[in-house]
Amino acid sequence: MMIDADHLIATTFVRHVERHEELASTNDHAMRQATRLAPGTLILARRQTAGRGRGSNRWWSSDGALTFSLLIDPADWNLPTPRWPEISVTVGTAIATTLRTITPDADVRLKWPNDVYLSGRKVSGILVEVASTSPGRLVVGIGLNVNNSFADAPEDVRARAISLADHREQPVDAGDVLVSLIGQLDRDLTALSEDPTELRSRWRNLCLLSGRFVTINDGSRRIEGTCLGIDDDAALVVQTALGPQRLYGGVVEAFDRD
Repeated sequence: MMIDADHLIATTFVRHVERHEELASTNDHAMRQATRLAPGTLILARRQTAGRGRGSNRWWSSDGALTFSLLIDPADWNLPTPRWPEISVTVGTAIATTLRTITPDADVRLKWPNDVYLSGRKVSGILVEVASTSPGRLVVGIGLNVNNSFADAPEDVRARAISLADHREQPVDAGDVLVSLIGQLDRDLTALSEDPTELRSRWRNLCLLSGRFVTINDGSRRIEGTCLGIDDDAALVVQTALGPQRLYGGVVEAFDRD
């Protein structure tokens, strides 16, 4: 995978790039090194052997995927701690917006709180974590299926995942995708801080779960009902038998499919 680090640094907010042939998890590495690394550091791995998702989920990847983590300081975008729950949805919105530019013929959707779907299958996963050794910083982990093949993936993965190359039936320049994505993320984090009206409209329009019956586990309970969409504060609103419930995090265990 050809990534031009100099071009990335010259055109985005990235200030340092760490390349690794293989890591268990770019997020784990960033969390361990957060006190040493400066905000704006991008940690890129050609392969992840134990990529993590939300809860107990794991990210399956092979050669050709973009798997990386960004160490950021939300204060660089004037985002105080109470606004941090909105960042994961903002990252997902930035990814979906980037993919819509690359694949304008495809149906690209944001599956709250941390997945992006392309033509009904998962193309990207996000994991945003507070750096425990540097609590003022966040680690933004992203896995994006670009040129990887799912021919050797487990059967359940083949059924629910897709890559950009699969959809376009030709390879994609991963370096261009990365530059476009980080540029969009910068613009969307700035919008989140300064004037989030258009950004919030975008994440509502992108919401995959709107109007569908969903089952969500928030870690202490299981909520079932019809999704009413993503609210301005990035909460998912679910109409349940007990009335509307607002969820700020959790794992979507099931949802109605088309």
